[in-house]
Amino acid sequence: MFVSTDPADLLDSALALVAATETDEDFPRLRVGLATGVAVSRAGDWFGSPVNLASRVTGAAPAGTVWVTDAARTEIGDAADIDWSTVGPRHFKGVRAEVLVHRASRS
Repeated sequence: MFVSTDPADLLDSALALVAATETDEDFPRLRVGLATGVAVSRAGDWFGSPVNLASRVTGAAPAGTVWVTDAARTEIGDAADIDWSTVGPRHFKGVRAEVLVHRASRS
């Protein structure tokens, strides 16, 4: 788990990490789910709705991809080197409403 106050920097790091592991046959392919919101740090760990949501999104993302919730996508905005595609609305365990999910990749 990575935590950052800047979702654009977090996305940049996630994309770089996924890309770096794609070339190493001995390393498992990574999947990333990114969500934003207020989380609480306690005893060296993080808790809260965005932590749970990011975990659920990660679990649904195919290996080698970075999926981003719509709220995080809105906060990140349009970076020149990021390609976005809409995965669609998804239901995640423990989340009441559907969550619109996007896939982020390098241009």
